[in-house]
Amino acid sequence: MRGRLPSSPSARALLPEGAGGRRAFCRAMRAALPFWTLLLLAPLGLGACSDDDGSAEESEPADPRGAAPAPPTPEAPPEPPRDAFPGYPLIDDSQLLRAPERYDHLVPRLVPPTGPRYRNLVYEANNVGMRGPRNDDGFYEATGSTIAERWREAAAGVKKVFALRDALFSQQDHPIDHDPVAVMMPPSWVTVAVAETLAERPLQPVQAPPIDDDDAWAAFSTPQALFGSFPPSERLHETATRARTVLAPERLRVTNARRTVQLLARDAQAMIDAATEGAEAVAAAGAEAISLSDRRYFGERLRREHVILIGVENPNRHELVEEAKGLRVHGRELPQEAVDLARRAIYRRRLRDGDIAVERYDLAVPAERRRAIAVLEELLPAEGGEAGGDVWLWVHGGLDARGIGGRDATPFIGGFREQVEASEVDTARLHYLSKPHVPIGGRNLAMKLDAAARRFRALEIPLSLNIGTRLLQRLIDENEERRQRRSARAAAAEAAED
Repeated sequence: MRGRLPSSPSARALLPEGAGGRRAFCRAMRAALPFWTLLLLAPLGLGACSDDDGSAEESEPADPRGAAPAPPTPEAPPEPPRDAFPGYPLIDDSQLLRAPERYDHLVPRLVPPTGPRYRNLVYEANNVGMRGPRNDDGFYEATGSTIAERWREAAAGVKKVFALRDALFSQQDHPIDHDPVAVMMPPSWVTVAVAETLAERPLQPVQAPPIDDDDAWAAFSTPQALFGSFPPSERLHETATRARTVLAPERLRVTNARRTVQLLARDAQAMIDAATEGAEAVAAAGAEAISLSDRRYFGERLRREHVILIGVENPNRHELVEEAKGLRVHGRELPQEAVDLARRAIYRRRLRDGDIAVERYDLAVPAERRRAIAVLEELLPAEGGEAGGDVWLWVHGGLDARGIGGRDATPFIGGFREQVEASEVDTARLHYLSKPHVPIGGRNLAMKLDAAARRFRALEIPLSLNIGTRLLQRLIDENEERRQRRSARAAAAEAAED
């Protein structure tokens, strides 16, 4: 092992100032000169270029009391660079099925573990379901990175998949209960930033001290103090401002929350930096940050070809108050101009990346039909629209307060389609999805599926189902066998007549 050679103070002074400069100088000398030359030059002061040139991280000082250090809390992996996008996943073709053409408009559920799935069907996926089970400590058993890989692998094996990505707690990353991968800044933050800029009020930043600085985090005693001008999250504030002296796993939960706040602060700062250029620049900066997080989570090609991102343009009261979905903020008056600017910027930017879904509109209500058409004319103008993905409009005929049960859109879809075709909308890039899903239960499931499939195909709209691939495969196979038996009997009868 080579030790550090002595060096004279006068010669050491010739080295570049600073640790970074000395390390660069030493690396250049070692690359250019043979080892024996360096050894002969050591008395002249170049012994400062030893193997230990400061490039390694410094170790923590030993505990002066001699006590054993506490076991380290597992930390989430570091954030990847902003321009690092995941690649397209490799898919096991043996797991991919193909639905018969008469069933290619079905929209089943994507349920992990992924396993077999239909390559020619559009699927719906649920964020909570895709994360998988939790452990006894309340964390998800899978890491954030594993969950993201699960999404990518599942999406790459199907035609397309709907993915809700609209609010802080309604996206693929959970902000606290696993390591964040690519947290999306909520669209409502863009609306607020635009509104403040229109009012000529300076935007106050989100505070994001170093993760290990407990005192700095504790100084933000209220959610408003932590989140500045932006919509606060009480849950995220409460977790992020706790001391990290708590034992694992709570310490990891605090770390995750602080990392999420740091990611949100970075995106919010992009809008703050654009504020001097006006409200439209603020909206564009926020939309770009959201688009970037989408692509960092799914990857550019997967986002473009397979992922349909859902935006809640028309939330009901439960979604707005309890889930903070949409472009508005409950309890805060925001001018319609700000909402419109934010919506156009975010939805158009996302549409450049791939398909988007906009939800949800009651076709039994004339005002909601007009609202839906106005949004479509913004996103898909009949002339002069930007290239990009398609728009999927989620429609219904009246839902319950939670937006889960109710009447589907089939009684109204024909009349609404005529209204859209008479408006300034590029209908070639427009698709409809009727909600709620059509229940398939009880007896004779296969026959019920076939009847519903025929009804929705006649209406030229997809059929949303609340069943996964395994059950769907069994029902399709049963119906195909029945068709084959009928065909065989018909052929036999025809042959007998001949």
